[in-house]
Amino acid sequence: MFKITPLQGAAYSAAATVDPMATLVFTKSYAGLDKNVGAAARDAFDALASDLKAAGISMESVVNVRGYLLAEKGEDMGERMADWSEAFSEAFAENEAPPTRTTIGVASLPEGATVSLDAVVAAPAAAVANLRESGANSRVFWASDRRESLRAVRPYSSLLITSGVLADGLPGEGNGFGSMAEQTASVLAKLDATLRDWGLNRGDLVFVRAMLSPVESEEGARETDFAGFEGAWKGFWERTLAGTPPLSVFSAPGFSTTGRIVEIEFYAAFPDAMGPFVPNTPGEEGSRDGLAWREGADSSFLSRSVAVARDAKLTWFAGVIDREESAIYGQAMQSLLTLESRMAEVGLDYPNVVQLRAYLNIQDNFGMEFGEWNKAYRRFFDHPKLNPEKPVRTAFPIEELPAGALIEVEALAVSY
Repeated sequence: MFKITPLQGAAYSAAATVDPMATLVFTKSYAGLDKNVGAAARDAFDALASDLKAAGISMESVVNVRGYLLAEKGEDMGERMADWSEAFSEAFAENEAPPTRTTIGVASLPEGATVSLDAVVAAPAAAVANLRESGANSRVFWASDRRESLRAVRPYSSLLITSGVLADGLPGEGNGFGSMAEQTASVLAKLDATLRDWGLNRGDLVFVRAMLSPVESEEGARETDFAGFEGAWKGFWERTLAGTPPLSVFSAPGFSTTGRIVEIEFYAAFPDAMGPFVPNTPGEEGSRDGLAWREGADSSFLSRSVAVARDAKLTWFAGVIDREESAIYGQAMQSLLTLESRMAEVGLDYPNVVQLRAYLNIQDNFGMEFGEWNKAYRRFFDHPKLNPEKPVRTAFPIEELPAGALIEVEALAVSY
């Protein structure tokens, strides 16, 4: 169902290539509340394993993990990373090779958690036999008593992935972007419109990730309005019959300096296995073949969303950091070059990338540092000579990164 490319000397693997015959499973974020990182991580992995077992799936099918560790700006994450890696290795001790992994330091987590994680799983094709069809989409399944914990997608299904989306400003000049609840409602409405543009609806969602940001209180403390987000999230679903999909939530600085405190991305499955790739009438204008159909504004250097064809192999690459360069541009360039070499090992290149996530450890100058990341990005994407393709992208400033890195980059690529 999948092939793992190990990474020498690391607790995780460099890449995981999933065959379209696999049942793809997306999970919610699992939290560990213990103040000890290792104990909290073990609790989170145990909860993940329990939900997978209830669905008839083993931890040996996990291909990608994203870990969110509570951290403080400027903190040396070495001890936390050691505890996290030990728990990670224990969780996948029975695997032939460990899954790919990305780890970031965050400002806070729901329920006061110390650690949270979400996962992508490549289960056998027969796994759907143990699950319940969602009702809203015949290609989407869940475990009957864990419908909000995971979504399974039938083999040979077409997927939709969006870029991370921020809120629009409130009507009227100088009114800003609003509260957490208002911004969440704005972002979800924009993503809902993207679904409709593809002929999809909320019942087709299989994974949602929400990146929230704290704001400074009158007392000077940074606080994240998780309750405001949760209220708007529940409101988004109250008039629909479809069950809510797996949700992963964390809080980090993000774009809070600009007043925007919510960024969200969607994954969805097309109810028609072919998705948008075969027209009703041969030769119909607007039809697409190939593995990816990217769409977005011509003026933008990223895609708003991308449809992935049912026969695509999907390769998840572990997060990459650089330990040598001292400035964000140099680290971004070196991380992208390292990622390029890892792609070459599995026969891929940057035109194959459909999704790119970057986590920025902003230091002193948000505008300049983010601009340096964008400059590096455009050496590899939206480049008229080297690679004109534009992936969906999420670039989010976080609290801290392993080894004090200034940027970490992960990617999802497609191939035949």
